[in-house]
Amino acid sequence: MGIIKATVGAVGGVLGDQWLEMYYCDSIPQGTLIQRGYQRVNPERSSNTHGADGLISDGSLIVVNEGQCAFVVESGKVVACFDRPGENVFHSNRSPSIFSGRGLKGFGESVIERIGFGGDVAVRQIVLYLNMKELMNIPFDVTCPIHLSEQETGLSMDGQASLSGVFSMRIANPTAFYERVCRGANNTLSLSAVRPQLQAEFAQAAMQGTAKLCADGVSPSQLPAKTEELCQAIQDVMTEKWISLRGFAVNSVAIMSIRVSERDKQLYNDVQRDKMLRDPTMAAATLVGAQAAAMETAAKNTASPRVILTGYVAPTPPPANPPKLWCCSCGKWCSTPFCEHCGAKRPE
Repeated sequence: MGIIKATVGAVGGVLGDQWLEMYYCDSIPQGTLIQRGYQRVNPERSSNTHGADGLISDGSLIVVNEGQCAFVVESGKVVACFDRPGENVFHSNRSPSIFSGRGLKGFGESVIERIGFGGDVAVRQIVLYLNMKELMNIPFDVTCPIHLSEQETGLSMDGQASLSGVFSMRIANPTAFYERVCRGANNTLSLSAVRPQLQAEFAQAAMQGTAKLCADGVSPSQLPAKTEELCQAIQDVMTEKWISLRGFAVNSVAIMSIRVSERDKQLYNDVQRDKMLRDPTMAAATLVGAQAAAMETAAKNTASPRVILTGYVAPTPPPANPPKLWCCSCGKWCSTPFCEHCGAKRPE
């Protein structure tokens, strides 16, 4: 009875799988890398309702939209890749069809194969669609070692610079991408699942590129001018690495901010200031400016009874309605014939 049931199931299954299918995938969202395609069937009109799940008949159509690439995965292995937009015909010896133009060839072999598996299909085929569009707005924020130098002051020191921005990438090698990133995926795979790894490797490349670019020394004011050169260097390094490793390619890199740490910036400014003060003219001008600022501050200070500056003695303001007071040359107000502070005699 078991063989009869398997034979009936095998014959019925092979007959039900003779219909050709059409596989399609709507627009893939921005954050999705891979998405499973579905069979387009109209239940009200189609008679293709008894085919085995996971079997694509020979001669079926795989429809590919712009920005997509379709894979046919058979028992875990890629057996067909379609990257040309439009209708693509799929051929397979594991699922022959009388409508593919090959007649009844393979029909009996399929029945015998299914009887050996109890009447069920012995292969599993699915269609996966890859997102070939540019994946944008992937952020990065990294602190890189740099070498700061200044020819005029002779400064040469190691420092740190912070880089932040975004980069975009795309799938350049679909086969390598599926085999090394998505192998075993049967449904949807989002970018968020692999983003931490990609961001870490991108940050490492950014550190190496920045250190190499600034190995000969750079001043903080020169860093913004090297932004474009740095972006291109990071893009070249990551594309070369990711295409062979995962099938990715970096499309563009945009650095929104590049800045030296506050400690390094302050040290750099101090060295420049010390260099400037070696010039006697600049040193004198700085001293005069400091004295002027101190006198201006002293003039605004009404709480202190007496302010003494370099080369200047400010007399203490007299009290209101003083009883026969006189001001000594030392700046002390007195009411006696002799100064109570220095002993000088009251002038006539």
